Amino acid sequence: MSCNLLTVDGEASDYPSTFPAIEFSELDKMNQEYQAANNGHICSTLNKYGFTGYSEIFFVNGESPCADREVVRTEIEETDTLITATKSALVKNSIYTGVNDSSKLIITEILPIRGCTICEGPGLNNVPIELKITFAEQEKDSNKVVGTDITVVIDAEGVSRIWGNWYQDFEVPDFVNFGYEEVQSGMIGWEIDMRPYTGEETIYTIQNEDIGGKPERVYLPIENESEQKLEIRTCWAIPISYNQSSGFEGWMAYVDIEEGFLVDMRAR
Repeated sequence: MSCNLLTVDGEASDYPSTFPAIEFSELDKMNQEYQAANNGHICSTLNKYGFTGYSEIFFVNGESPCADREVVRTEIEETDTLITATKSALVKNSIYTGVNDSSKLIITEILPIRGCTICEGPGLNNVPIELKITFAEQEKDSNKVVGTDITVVIDAEGVSRIWGNWYQDFEVPDFVNFGYEEVQSGMIGWEIDMRPYTGEETIYTIQNEDIGGKPERVYLPIENESEQKLEIRTCWAIPISYNQSSGFEGWMAYVDIEEGFLVDMRAR
């Protein structure tokens, strides 16, 4: 086995803003306060960091609290009104959602969820009774915060689910210590174990032609599991192609612009 197989350096540094995992007793109290503030209509929960990001931490026997909630069987007609109500709910719950300005919310998808309002007899119907609204990832200084799209489900009585969150007031390095061209050059010759990606028992060596295009500067929330905290790192997002006869497209490598190490590498 080659000694320079690509690995992710989990070493912590001083600069990134961090959010510690919350003790369950405190988190449970926060979650109850969150539910009470929304009149018990929201059945989704907080995650271990106290945000509305998806989590199974409050699932009982693997079942979501939303599984047995009573469905509001009222047909949805005023879509614009519900969109406004959804944005207001995200701002109202800003301590949990991280959204404090509704004008920054950009809708990427609206999906009606259908069900019956007349559920027996010859008049049985199938009409929109909920809307699932997805908002784009957060942006800070025109750079996206990876993985921060928010999905909300709303019915005629209000928001019932919120999954995903934004992050406010996180630290950004003052200087770029490692430019993207330097980082790209340093990637040539990296060797990647293909087993986690394609199942192939091979090692792929990154060539010059695998790295092309201008990388994006992004903010990457990532869990530091060993220290039970979430960090937000400022990274170059660098696309890497896999130039083999395979359906696998390649990777996105996230390299910290201040410390220069590989934070994460994900299949594209």
